[in-house]
Amino acid sequence: MKRKVPIGLVAVAAVVAALLAAHGLSAQSQPVASVALPEPSGTKQLYPGCNNIVLTFPDGTASQTVVQAVTPAGTVQSMWRHNAAQNRFEGFSPAAPQASDLLTVNFLDAVWICVAPAEPVVETVPTPVLEITDASWNSESRIAEITLDGFPSTSGDWAMYVDGEEVPMEGGPGNPVIRPNAPLDESPTGLIVGTLPWVSPLTEVDFPCCGSIQFYIPGEGLTNEYEFNLIDFGCKTASKKECPSEWTKHYGDLVIGGTESKTIENAKYFQNGNIYVNDQAKLVIRNSELMLGRGDVPTVHVYIFVGPEASLEIENSRIYPDSGLACVLNRGKVSITDSPTSIHYFDMSDGAQLTMTNSEMVFTIGGLLQVTGGDTTLVDSTIGALALRVPAGAHLNIDGLTSGAYFESWDVHEMIPEADYNLVLKRTRILEDDFTGEYEHGPYERGWLFFLDPSAHVRIANSELRKVFMDLINEDVEFENLKVGVPSSLNYRDIRLTDVVIMGQWPFTIMDSNATIRNSDYLFLQPSGQSTVTLINSHMCEFIPRDFFGTMIFQNGLWTTAGEIIGGVPHHSMENDFTIRGSLKIDEGVRQNLHWKDARVTREYGVTIRDKNGNPIEGALIKVNGKTFVSDDAGEAKFSLIFDEFNYMEPQNLEVLKGGNPIAQEEIDFFTETPVIIEG
Repeated sequence: MKRKVPIGLVAVAAVVAALLAAHGLSAQSQPVASVALPEPSGTKQLYPGCNNIVLTFPDGTASQTVVQAVTPAGTVQSMWRHNAAQNRFEGFSPAAPQASDLLTVNFLDAVWICVAPAEPVVETVPTPVLEITDASWNSESRIAEITLDGFPSTSGDWAMYVDGEEVPMEGGPGNPVIRPNAPLDESPTGLIVGTLPWVSPLTEVDFPCCGSIQFYIPGEGLTNEYEFNLIDFGCKTASKKECPSEWTKHYGDLVIGGTESKTIENAKYFQNGNIYVNDQAKLVIRNSELMLGRGDVPTVHVYIFVGPEASLEIENSRIYPDSGLACVLNRGKVSITDSPTSIHYFDMSDGAQLTMTNSEMVFTIGGLLQVTGGDTTLVDSTIGALALRVPAGAHLNIDGLTSGAYFESWDVHEMIPEADYNLVLKRTRILEDDFTGEYEHGPYERGWLFFLDPSAHVRIANSELRKVFMDLINEDVEFENLKVGVPSSLNYRDIRLTDVVIMGQWPFTIMDSNATIRNSDYLFLQPSGQSTVTLINSHMCEFIPRDFFGTMIFQNGLWTTAGEIIGGVPHHSMENDFTIRGSLKIDEGVRQNLHWKDARVTREYGVTIRDKNGNPIEGALIKVNGKTFVSDDAGEAKFSLIFDEFNYMEPQNLEVLKGGNPIAQEEIDFFTETPVIIEG
């Protein structure tokens, strides 16, 4: 199933990738040679590097004859031709003709003639157009996942090289099969390595758990050659290749307390659970990689908690997630130096300190620095997004703010004069909100965010923001026409948003309030207490109740993307026990991305029973969960089911009878669309 790449095809393709780059620059160089072609072509100039030439020599001309047609003699280093039928490159080297496989050429062959520069230069390896950025093992599906920093518009005719050998990408049952991790029109971020039937695990497939991997992509050239080792993350395949363990692994929460000082140095450290740095303890991460896994953490976020008198030092290290989102909640002192981190969310609160120098905080969907207090200084650094709190009584007046910014020197008090915290940016960049596709709108972090105290004095106009967080406390309030991607306006207390383009979400924290939101989309709701929240013709894309005991009412509502219904977690929510009623459609993505633990939800279901002609059926018996309900003259009935973390995905049988005879049967669960329409 494998074949050795002829004449080092991996190297050849690397050269070809270089050809494309070099050819684009040749017009700016001086010709160093020429090739005399038979008519009708005549003499063609050759530039330093590789030149794409259409030959007019007769069929069967020796490659050496082409080389001899180039002057000055000895200039040609190599000549290449792509064999489309075999999807590989053939090459001829004047210095090693015995090792060449391009021995003859034909009329109108398109070849690359590579010539030496006029003056000696240091040969450099071209930067691949697309790069492999990660290789991971999905322990649940037992497949490998390859992440790319971009994706071409087509996925056909790729070639894959594992340890320098070409491996077919459609190997069939029992062999590796490699496909994009999403349809091309849904912006895939990489590849899945599995087998057939798709997608089956690699358990019985000869695919190594470690080695190098590289792809040739038509029209793009070669990716980088990426070294991977998945053995520490549960990779088990039929490959006989032995892979060494590289990672120190710790399972369960890592707790550092008292006056303890723990150093992770010159290591790869996998932490499967939260990290707590308490008391006067210190955690130092130096010249290392720290990978955070969720373990038993119920939320999608896995945290490093730094207590009020504790400290965290990150030096020349990478911090990134294995699963979930890597976050830092800082109440103490943190320094980040010379470190390209993939922290999704970093929270600064009262009394905290952060110094970040020559570092990066950027993740695929995040990299948010949220500053609500403390002292923060960033120097020569890059972050994905910046969130600022506007305190009670403070003023914020903005007109024409756009996403993405570079600050040579900036102080938060230039924007929020009464800010009760310090933030200084020196030679620091905030990334532009340039998300597209599935990330264009929703719970992702780029650009500017603001947290507005309800007693702040705010005027924002003609600006582009990712999110604006609103707190509703003991209020009876209505909002309408809150949209993303288009200018929207909002008036609440002394907060005025005028023609503001929100790109991500409209977030509301709702505490013991009655809130109604109409004709709005991409809402992020965090209700608590005894609140009643009513959504009319509106769309919620993220839902995180926090100690919520009230009611969510939907009228033609839609819930997409994600949510967390969590209890027993101090920094999140200790208890949730609330009711959902009304007409609601829950997108399939929520089923995949809803996290539930130690919480209870009562969902009220409306049922409409109709005959085949669409007429209501009165007096139908509806049996579900051991109880019986009767439809009224409109063919309607209501019943409630109570869900927790153990049964919310388990289908329950709903049976409809008329005159003692069953007329319909359906399965329902927490995600079932309401009202339930049944035709008998």
